[in-house]
Amino acid sequence: MIFENLAKIRNEISLAVSRSGRKPSDVNLVGVSKTKSLDMIRDAFELGLLDVGENYVEEFSKKWSDYKPEGLRYHFLGRLPTKKVRKIVGKVKLIHSVDSLKLAQKIDFVSYEEKVCQEILIQVNQGRELSKSGISQDSLELLFSEVSSLKNIKIKGLMSIPPFSEPARPYFQELRRLRDSLEQSLGIDLPYLSMGMSGDFREAIEEGSTHIRVGTAIFGSR
Repeated sequence: MIFENLAKIRNEISLAVSRSGRKPSDVNLVGVSKTKSLDMIRDAFELGLLDVGENYVEEFSKKWSDYKPEGLRYHFLGRLPTKKVRKIVGKVKLIHSVDSLKLAQKIDFVSYEEKVCQEILIQVNQGRELSKSGISQDSLELLFSEVSSLKNIKIKGLMSIPPFSEPARPYFQELRRLRDSLEQSLGIDLPYLSMGMSGDFREAIEEGSTHIRVGTAIFGSR
C-alpha cells in the first residue's frame, strides 16, 4: 500500500511543480505518521521517504528513541507545550508550530544548553479558529521582530492549516503574500512555506509550498 501511495503522490508532485514552473527538489514531502506504527515509518523510509512529521511529544519521543536511522529527518508539527520543549529540540529537523514569544524563548534557551541552532516555522492561524494553534496575522510582524533577536533558533518561514470548511487555495496565496511581505519589511530570508495536506497539497505546491504534510494519502486513514 505504501509503495503505491508514495508513487502516486510523487507523480502528482511532479505534475504540480511542472504546472507552476518549479522543480521537484523545491518540495519536501513530510509524511505525517502520528498514530502510525514504526513498521510503517520504516517501510516508508526504505522506499525513500526521508521526512517524517509527528504531532504528539510523547509519541515522537518513543519513536525517536526506537528508530532514527541515518538520513531520516523528523519534524514536529503539533502543539508544543513549553514544559516539553527539551524532548524536541535538537532531535527534529524543523519545528513547524511555534506561535508565541514564550515558546520561542524556551526553544532558544534549550537550544543554547544543547549547543544547537533549532530551525523553526511560525504557525499562523489564518482562519482565527479557536480549535487551532497559531498567531494572528495582525501580530505576526511583532512576533518576528521579537524572535529574530534570539541567537539559538532560526526562523525559516511560515506554516498554516486553512479552515477545512473553505477552499484552501486563497489561504495558500495569502500565506505566500505574508511571507513575501515579511521578507521585504524586515529584510530577512524566509525560504520555507509549510502548507498543504493530503486533500490539497497539489494546490499548495502551485502556490509555493516547500513542505507538504501528507498523512492519510501515504499511510491510510487513522
